[in-house]
Amino acid sequence: MMTYTEMEQLLQFNDYESKIFIPNEIFGDLQRNIKNPSHISFAYSYIYFVTWAYRYAKYGTVNELIDQKFIKRILGYNENYKKLDYLIKQNGILEQMNYIRTTKDFPLSYSYDEIEGLQFYYVDDFKEYTEYIKALNVPKNYKIKFPVKAFYRDKESEEDYYTDGTFFDVERTHLVPFEVFMFCMTNENLGCTGFYLYAFLRSKAQIFDGYDVSIEKLIEYTGIPERTLYRYLDTLKKHNMIQCYFDKEYVPGLPKEERRANTYYVNEEHLFSDTVRPYKKRGFKTLKQYEWDKLLEEEMQEQVQQQMEFLPQKNEN
Repeated sequence: MMTYTEMEQLLQFNDYESKIFIPNEIFGDLQRNIKNPSHISFAYSYIYFVTWAYRYAKYGTVNELIDQKFIKRILGYNENYKKLDYLIKQNGILEQMNYIRTTKDFPLSYSYDEIEGLQFYYVDDFKEYTEYIKALNVPKNYKIKFPVKAFYRDKESEEDYYTDGTFFDVERTHLVPFEVFMFCMTNENLGCTGFYLYAFLRSKAQIFDGYDVSIEKLIEYTGIPERTLYRYLDTLKKHNMIQCYFDKEYVPGLPKEERRANTYYVNEEHLFSDTVRPYKKRGFKTLKQYEWDKLLEEEMQEQVQQQMEFLPQKNEN
């Protein structure tokens, strides 16, 4: 596995290439189309990376060819691992979902200004510069993945040539800095699943001031199995990527209607810890102790109410 510095150097990353916006509907879309939970995490991370690579025209700056094998390695997989190919191949699941598309034309550079907005300059635009194209050492049949949602949010806008994608309109999106991606992909305990879970929580944190959600709902919304979810939540907390506040202790066997949601907050990347740090964990209480404490609390409230009834009433006149 690469170190953070090695990945930063390999991808020729600089601070101006940090921002990437991803559509909020991606979480539901992936769950509806992919059954394997780890493949959902991989697919999210894959879409995120190809969107970033396209936005910052990395095909002309990274020293290695950004192909499927390269992306698998970046995401922590063996480049020859085939079980993910059904997702990312031409006409695969992600193309059927209209999130990516295979194309031979790719951006070599980009520009942005307040008048013209974001513009890309493609390899086909440089055909006359034969020496420059040769120096890129691009194979004749080289193809990349076009991030559809970055340009068009739906088929109607594409048919009308209306660019309402995340490169141009950030409504109903979430921002995950690229530094977070590199932090996760260079930590063997985080990887795609850690990145996916952090991104989901961050998408909610950008809407709510603290995201209240139960473990049951978090499983439902992310598709991550319970045991796996607990493990990655623990890892995110240990690296100070998220914080979790509990209203009540953990009570095994507690009826669902009496359970309280946890409140999650996400930290910015500069607060992450490379080393594992201790954090305050949720307290524990047996169901018998919980029921006893609840009974005492109800009796106390009843006594207070009785005492209030005996207090002299103020003369309203």
